Amino acid sequence: MNFQDYVRHDAVGLAELIRKKEVSADEVLQAALNRLDEVNPKLNFLAHDLRERAAAWRMPSENADAPLSGVPFLLKDLLADWEGAPTWSGSRMMQNHIAKQNSDLTQAYLNAGLRVFGKTTTPEWGAYPITETEIYGITRNPWHPDYTAGGSSGGAAVAVAAGVVPAAHGCDGGGSIRLPAHNCGVFGLKPTRGRTAYGPLLSEAWQGLVCDHALTRSVRDSAALLDIAVQTQPQALYACPPPPAGGFSDGLKQETGRLKIAFWQRDWLCGQGNDAGTDAAFAHSLKLVRDAGHELEEASPDFAAPELLNRAARVLVMGETAKLFYHYRRETGRKLPHHQLEPVTWALIVQGRQISAGEMSWARDTMLAQERAARRFFARYDVLMTPVCPRTTPKIGEMLPPQGAQKIMRLLFGTLGLGFLLKNNPLLEKEAAATLNYVGYTSPLNMSGNPAMSVPLYRHNGLPVGTQFAAAHGREDVLFKLAAQLEQMQPWAGEMPPL
Repeated sequence: MNFQDYVRHDAVGLAELIRKKEVSADEVLQAALNRLDEVNPKLNFLAHDLRERAAAWRMPSENADAPLSGVPFLLKDLLADWEGAPTWSGSRMMQNHIAKQNSDLTQAYLNAGLRVFGKTTTPEWGAYPITETEIYGITRNPWHPDYTAGGSSGGAAVAVAAGVVPAAHGCDGGGSIRLPAHNCGVFGLKPTRGRTAYGPLLSEAWQGLVCDHALTRSVRDSAALLDIAVQTQPQALYACPPPPAGGFSDGLKQETGRLKIAFWQRDWLCGQGNDAGTDAAFAHSLKLVRDAGHELEEASPDFAAPELLNRAARVLVMGETAKLFYHYRRETGRKLPHHQLEPVTWALIVQGRQISAGEMSWARDTMLAQERAARRFFARYDVLMTPVCPRTTPKIGEMLPPQGAQKIMRLLFGTLGLGFLLKNNPLLEKEAAATLNYVGYTSPLNMSGNPAMSVPLYRHNGLPVGTQFAAAHGREDVLFKLAAQLEQMQPWAGEMPPL
């Protein structure tokens, strides 16, 4: 199977070819590996090459007719444990870690016959919206290698955009599926909080901010993968409405209907506007939605004021990152060495250890208050439409402190232990503001727990720009039908980066 034949099909299409014996599962895997070997040296999206394990794959006889049996697939190197395979979480702290069991979601993927052959890169512990790490190196955007792929599911987005796999696992705690989908020109949906589970080792991730799903080239692949992931829902910590009868895939066969869509163009974390490329992309998407016959009205959920959301988001991330310190100490009896972590991660840990239990509890209450605000909003609207990000894709290195500044951070906050200097530190406040602005449209929807997706509908200076759509809790079916309508109006799956 040559590359052109391989990339012409999405995951559902490849599985159908395998099921009809028009091509073997081994031929499909070899096409994926050939493409991997061609493009990964240029883009650096693979954290662990596990092709030897994939070679031992056998299609489960009881699931031979599953919609994605035999399809090549990649797991993100974070949360998705695969027994006997490494899970490094983007960190030297985990460099020797081998998973002792499958996560619930990994097991669901394997039961469905997906053929996993590797794990994709992620920033350290998934804490940043870019994928540039000390342990893996820089993951580059396939549309232009000088630009970021985004994060934290950056490796997954690149693998899909570059035609290595039609779909790859990702997780999203503040935009980590939607932002790299936006940067790399693929489809990325974050499901409702509670749609998937984190057993057997975790009950939740990042206080419930994180949701797992996938990045895909086609909408129907995303629906099929969510039907697989839903099998873990009974073990989830949070309540989530059940999927529609027949599943999300069957729901795509239904008419979209005329939707009442609210649109909003000012991010909620910093209250700022957008750059010119983002505004042009959003105007294009508004026209598409209007041409599709939907009703449009400018409106926003009554989320908390930017300064409150901003602080709550920072406290939650700093507190969850600081948890690494306490886990390590309890498991080893020793303090976590700062040199095992990147300087920015260590700074987050030091800051997180300075947060009181009361402020962490306040931040969680603030997060859950946004869920109530969203519930009131979606009682009036079917869909909320915003940019994915206030700005178009940054260049490599633009979203991290310069190397010189990172060395100073390591010296001051690691070697010398001067953590008190982190309070109101101008350098870190500037970096935090840039990151929070970047996730200003995506992160509040992690707080509220609503399903949200990035749809690739525009190009600016040769780089993709996504548009975000969100819906009420449990209404991924509404988003899938809308995305499928837009996909039909303006197909994107056949567009490949000029590698």
